[in-house]
Amino acid sequence: MSNQSRPGLGVPLLVLLALLTALDSMAIDTYLPALPAIAADFGVAAAQVQQTLLVFLIGLAVGQAVYGPLLDRHGRRIPLLAGLGIFTAGSALAALAPSVEGLMLARFLQALGAAAGLVAPRAIVTDLCDLRASARVFSLLMQIMTLSPILAPVLGGLILDHGGWRATFWWLTAVGATGFLWCLRSIPDSRPAGFDAGAGLCAAITAYGRLAREPAFLARTLAGGFLLGGLFVYLGGSSFVFIETFGLTPRAFSYVFAANAVGFIIGGQIADMMHRCGWSAGRVMYLGLAAQGTAGIILCLCLWGMAPSPWIFAGLLAATLTAAGLIIGNLTALTMAGSGDRAGTASSFMGTVQYLAGALIGAVPAAFPAALAAIPLTIALCAAAAIIACLAADRWDQRSGAPAIP
Repeated sequence: MSNQSRPGLGVPLLVLLALLTALDSMAIDTYLPALPAIAADFGVAAAQVQQTLLVFLIGLAVGQAVYGPLLDRHGRRIPLLAGLGIFTAGSALAALAPSVEGLMLARFLQALGAAAGLVAPRAIVTDLCDLRASARVFSLLMQIMTLSPILAPVLGGLILDHGGWRATFWWLTAVGATGFLWCLRSIPDSRPAGFDAGAGLCAAITAYGRLAREPAFLARTLAGGFLLGGLFVYLGGSSFVFIETFGLTPRAFSYVFAANAVGFIIGGQIADMMHRCGWSAGRVMYLGLAAQGTAGIILCLCLWGMAPSPWIFAGLLAATLTAAGLIIGNLTALTMAGSGDRAGTASSFMGTVQYLAGALIGAVPAAFPAALAAIPLTIALCAAAAIIACLAADRWDQRSGAPAIP
């Protein structure tokens, strides 16, 4: 489908895609305030409860590897509905989990379903929008879905106070069921007409192999994995740092987490204004990467030989999230720009690699859940690695004679 013939997105569909994209963050952010309570309820160490997050991230990676070929072979609608059903079932099982091991299994199932909400919207946007429009749509999607990390931890804290941590997963069950019914009525099948994705496992492996041999695509995909790694370290460690190290209550932590997430929306708004002023997706992305790395370095220096207040710590973390708002939508659009008609497979490959890389990076500081320096140091190093990967992708594009990406 040519850029000129792509119809774009309407507001109702945009909101629905944002909800689907936010499923994974809802499933993570809502239960963050409950992590210490879950550890106490099951009588296990903090590091073991953090593994429920790691298992969820691995499930997201595995699920995305499966959905891409399904989306290209069977269309966008049926695999997405199946994923929402799996997410709903996994959420209910998590609410009934008798042990931390049972919770891990339920979280893995929940993640397999949530993965459809990550892959399908990227494919649908790529189907319906050209590069410049998709960069703006991806940024806008990220801003809308950022309502999740703003509202979800606050809601999670309230649910924890009044219903316990299991009620959090019953709420996610209701969200999954609502999304299923909405998609059943409204989601389009935007796969290009007449497109033949091939059939079977061999076709999927062949498609993934082609993508893995495209160095620019792979480098930008890895850059996204580095960024997710820094984010996952923040997600997994922030509750223990603010609650156990700084002494905040779970509800107070949820407010701090939500306030930090506002920075992401601000970054997305800044990115959108830059696009309107003629800035390219690549230029905005590099500005965000430089800002994120700088904020992480400053926070590391502040921690050197002193113990900052929770407000200084939270403020500098908010700066890194603001920078992320400049990066993620543009990096996603640039990565997906060369996918052509196989947007489902490309979205799947990208998500699988990024979440596996993010999970591996996020697992490293998990042994030190309350260490103040683990979060900013990882963010700074991941931003530096992402810059190197993106520069390498640009160089490969130049060497191959690929058209310059606007």
